Amino acid sequence: MLRTAIPARPSSGAPLRCAEPRSLLMLHIVSDAVRAAALAPSDRVALDIAGDALRRLADLARAEVSHG
Repeated sequence: MLRTAIPARPSSGAPLRCAEPRSLLMLHIVSDAVRAAALAPSDRVALDIAGDALRRLADLARAEVSHG
């Protein structure tokens, strides 16, 4: 199965230096997961990587709601 190339940088023109730390952490989690999933040896491993990233994002959102 051939995978399409994914750009390494966000396509929006907004500078990341203005983003909030939590937003940068979320972007880092997603970017790392996409990169790792693209290089995964199988679809099943790629899904595990994506699922773990979604769990981490949900944990962040849950923590924000409980402290917000």
